[in-house]
Amino acid sequence: MPDLIFSNVNVLTMDPVRPLASLVAVKGDRIAAVSDNRMIGQLRGPGTRIVDCAGATLIPGFVDAHCHVYAYAESLVSLNLSPREHIRSITHIQDKIADFCISRPPGTWVRGKGYNEFYLAEGRHPDCRDLDAAAPLHPVKLTHRSGHAHALNSLALQLAGITAETGDPPEGFIDREPATGEPTGILYGMGEYLSRKIPPVGEGEIEKGIALANAKLLACGVTSVQDASSANDRDRWERCESWKMRQIFHPRISMMIGVKEFLKSGQLSSSIESRDLRLAGVKIMLGRVSGELHPCQEELNEIVAAIHAAGMQAAIHAIEEQEIESACEAIAYAVRSCPGQDRGHRIEHCSVCPPRLLRKIAGLGIAVVTQPSFIYFSGDRYLKTVAEDKRAHLYAIGSMLRHGLRVGFGSDFPIADPDPMTGIQAAVTRITEEGRSVVPGETISVPDALMAYTCGAAAANFEDGIKGSITEGKLADMVLLSEDPCAVDPGHIKDIRAVMTVLGGRIAWNDSPFRIEPPDATERSECKGSGLKD
Repeated sequence: MPDLIFSNVNVLTMDPVRPLASLVAVKGDRIAAVSDNRMIGQLRGPGTRIVDCAGATLIPGFVDAHCHVYAYAESLVSLNLSPREHIRSITHIQDKIADFCISRPPGTWVRGKGYNEFYLAEGRHPDCRDLDAAAPLHPVKLTHRSGHAHALNSLALQLAGITAETGDPPEGFIDREPATGEPTGILYGMGEYLSRKIPPVGEGEIEKGIALANAKLLACGVTSVQDASSANDRDRWERCESWKMRQIFHPRISMMIGVKEFLKSGQLSSSIESRDLRLAGVKIMLGRVSGELHPCQEELNEIVAAIHAAGMQAAIHAIEEQEIESACEAIAYAVRSCPGQDRGHRIEHCSVCPPRLLRKIAGLGIAVVTQPSFIYFSGDRYLKTVAEDKRAHLYAIGSMLRHGLRVGFGSDFPIADPDPMTGIQAAVTRITEEGRSVVPGETISVPDALMAYTCGAAAANFEDGIKGSITEGKLADMVLLSEDPCAVDPGHIKDIRAVMTVLGGRIAWNDSPFRIEPPDATERSECKGSGLKD
């Protein structure tokens, strides 16, 4: 008999065989039955708990197909300098830094995350002079909202060994004063370089951030994440194992590793059950920070071919047309050099993609993982800064689906908020935070958006056989919503809340008004919070 039954519920299964239902039964960590509410008498046993959902909507747990868990944890214990915190000037940033320094001894690192020069009154990045004025005795490292630019003060530059004589690394460059060649403190594409020079956030602080991240994700109904950090290595893998074993972080993790770790170690093994922590693909950063593609086409071809030959998935960060075309060429080269099993190679972001490239991606069977919430959070900036010819193909999600591409959604947190509802609304409406429209011809339906954040995201790394839909035999990862996304005004989808998150058949987070029957099992098993409850 089932352990738990959700009855009187509006089930959006994401399973085309049975798209709707009114009852879901759970046994252990699996979905035991998806049925009609009239079956409750036949399914209920003496020890079965019943959640009468009073017509609320149940969907599969959200799968975030592209995010950065460690960076998110770090951001939650750093100064939050994002526009959403009303940071509107460099002066305001200076005030936040100065306040932080008052209670910290000289020499303590100051870390800030999420600043965005587009929304600052000065219209520029803060430089070392700005940061020196706020913190002359504390090293300061600020990270841009994109994660691909940093601002350091003079003390931080000194500790990182960056001077006028320091050459630009291959993957980035150092902004300099034109007259003297001295660093301005603004660095582009140098995150990995800085990670080798600057001490990391302390383990205690990171674990505090991980606990906060865990609570936030469960409260958003996110039950699985795919960590796409190019800095992921054996150390990060072992930390994730520790967080899992100590139940600090509950959502299931599929972790990509960076190219350097792949070339050094190849596969990484785990003592954790694979459905909770598994090795995913290999993340490749492809960009043009210094004007030239890095890595170059020949090097990229060989990297992707090595990943393909190892039986692994390549996930290539490619934003604009040149990078996307280069990624397609490398994947085509890998398939020609080692034909056979589909590796499901991916392009991450695919932000500016005209129809000719969509056809090429479709022909190669490449999956696309993209971030619709950027339309909401950054669309106003796109309308002012992206050239019109490129803007027409910006996050062309409707065209992706029409071309038959496999599409999964992610938030790219901490760059954007992890709540999937904002991304779903943005994909459906194409409306920015300030109410402007961005390429309205690329809107998609609510069911298609939900599919991309559940089954489509799971399929992006071959997990749709065990998650992503409410189907008998799959993992019982589900989220109960305050409203039906298909029934509300599309402009209010982002206001829908997760009221209960179920992970592996256990209620991991609960803020619902629904009681669980029988009453004698309720007191010990259900309480509001972020811990897993038996």
